[in-house]
Amino acid sequence: MIEKQHKEHFLAKTFAGLEEVLLQELEALGAHNCQQHSRSVSFEGDLPLLYKANYFCRTALRILWEMDSFTFRDNNQFYDAIYKFPAEKYLSKDGTLAVSASLTESDFKTPLFPSVLAKDAICDRFRSIYDERPSVDKEEPDVQFHLHIYRNTCTLYLDSSGESLHKRGYKVSGHPAQINEVLAAAMIKLSGWHGECDFIDNMCGGGTLLIEAAMQALNIPAGYYRHHWGFFQWKNFDRRLWNKITDSADIKEDVNINFYGYDISGRYIGMSKANVQEAELQDFIFLEKSDMADTRPERTPALIMINPPYGERLEVEDLKTLYQKIGDTWKQYFSGCTAFIISSNMEALKSIGLRPSRRFKLFNGPLECLMLKFDLYTGKKGGKEKS
Repeated sequence: MIEKQHKEHFLAKTFAGLEEVLLQELEALGAHNCQQHSRSVSFEGDLPLLYKANYFCRTALRILWEMDSFTFRDNNQFYDAIYKFPAEKYLSKDGTLAVSASLTESDFKTPLFPSVLAKDAICDRFRSIYDERPSVDKEEPDVQFHLHIYRNTCTLYLDSSGESLHKRGYKVSGHPAQINEVLAAAMIKLSGWHGECDFIDNMCGGGTLLIEAAMQALNIPAGYYRHHWGFFQWKNFDRRLWNKITDSADIKEDVNINFYGYDISGRYIGMSKANVQEAELQDFIFLEKSDMADTRPERTPALIMINPPYGERLEVEDLKTLYQKIGDTWKQYFSGCTAFIISSNMEALKSIGLRPSRRFKLFNGPLECLMLKFDLYTGKKGGKEKS
């Protein structure tokens, strides 16, 4: 068992543009020496922190535990270095493993070759110790090894998360153009909203933004609805420590705000209701079938956040008209509120007809997007019409 004060090195993966938000989350959990990289944050801590990061981080996709780092000149040196790693500390001889790799400026032509070479080295070590070897399971391995290879340097990680951490466990109904949970959580954090006013989604689709907002307001951990993590299958998994960490969550029983979701599609409202009920948040999130133009705030100020169609996965006949309707509705009926919209369609965004006060460059999957902030006022402010 690792001593709690022992310093280990970890790497948290995320989407491009979310590195700073993730770094702040990790520091709040007690991580040390946090450093931003491209789509990741490295940090130091102990085994409890590894568990905490998996359970509490809203903007991490997975948490990797650094096991070893070495340089190599050829395939034999690479094999020998992996062979020396004591994989038996984490993997049982009758367990299952998988190895994946990522390459940057490497002599290896494809990630497959070093993955197979590392798998062979690990299995050969088990055979030499136990006269038997673990099996390969690429879908649900007991231990997932990951190699980061940059030129002739390899860093060996254990993937502690298993399935991507965006899979929270509350989605039972999938919208055809649903937003990723990690991106949704990051958008809410970037907005500066901390549950001080009502939260509205005029085009709620499957309800992801509403659920993530309610989870943040109620302090429900990101992993609250999830049942399994990769490290559950490790030989050194500490169930008592894990239970202590999950029991430490300070979840609020109530908040003095509400969450309102609207969508023109009854089918999508049904999806939202199914997901909200799975998350047991139906007492906080109110859903209604309604056209965007007919929505109104119950009280102001409120925060509005929407993920409208981009014209990619959902075809819309006239995106320009739709985005113009969004701007007109906000301007006419949501005075005193703050609104956020994310989209990859830059031309459509111009049709909103409002002046953004902030811009955030984000990625929704492979799509480069802008998240725009609008401060909605009535009349004129500072001699110019503000919206």
